[in-house]
Amino acid sequence: MINTARPPVTSRLQPKASDALPTDVPTDVAVKFWGVRGSVPTPVPTNQQYGGNTVCVEVVLGDQRIIFDSGTGIVNLGQHLQQQAAPVNAHIFFTHTQWDRIQGFPFFQPAFTPNNHFTVYGGTAPNGASIKHCLTDQMLQPHFTMPLQNMLAGLTFRTLLNQATFQVGDVSVDVFNINPKTEALGYRLSYQGYTLVYATDTPNEEMAPDLLTGFLKLADQADLLIYDGTYSDLNYLYHQTAADPEPARPWEVGIKIAQKANVKNLVLVHHSPVQTDAILDQLQEEVQSRFANATIAYEGMTL
Repeated sequence: MINTARPPVTSRLQPKASDALPTDVPTDVAVKFWGVRGSVPTPVPTNQQYGGNTVCVEVVLGDQRIIFDSGTGIVNLGQHLQQQAAPVNAHIFFTHTQWDRIQGFPFFQPAFTPNNHFTVYGGTAPNGASIKHCLTDQMLQPHFTMPLQNMLAGLTFRTLLNQATFQVGDVSVDVFNINPKTEALGYRLSYQGYTLVYATDTPNEEMAPDLLTGFLKLADQADLLIYDGTYSDLNYLYHQTAADPEPARPWEVGIKIAQKANVKNLVLVHHSPVQTDAILDQLQEEVQSRFANATIAYEGMTL
């Protein structure tokens, strides 16, 4: 069972031994949340405990370092990796290329350092653009001062298809399109009997039967499911009125999937900019009352 107690704000970014998965997990498995917010960074006092950086999650499985998404959380991860003496080799998996998943990439210092190497994975965007095309575009003038070609690290790009299966060293990777509207991909990582599933930007409503079947297969008996469960829509963007129904609560869908798929631990990430610490504290209690081994991710949380 995941320990959900959060450290004081002043030490929030320090890993804690109490943030631990069950003892049967391989000792060379670690997960750290460098960014947990959606849409835009929110460095405001009311969000300090859970954090304001947009989504970035680092996973270490044996010799493989895997980075999910590159929101602004990847900037602090990059500064941390720059302190290593040896060259950095890692794999960056993008769920999709909306702004909150790519906005930190141009500021990822290790990508500008020679002898480092990153393999970058992503699907095809709804407009047909590859992951390389999307990352290149955001670094062109007038959006950014340095083109992607100025990154001196080795960069290898791989475009992934739905239901692809491949190896990253001794880690098996399965890919599934979890949201046909945005073409977002979910990933299942398997390593020495341990399984982690990363699935964010999921639909904000009950899933169609075929999508739910595939999702249950992706999450089946996972040791850890990282799910896009706490996001609340920015209603002003959609001109919602008082007569409209309440927005869907995607975390409820996440709990149903965790229960049906026999997931051991559930972590909810991708918090709305308007979900303050107080709101997330209340949501934490409600979530755990429905699924005991569930928690809401905070920036710096280490498993």
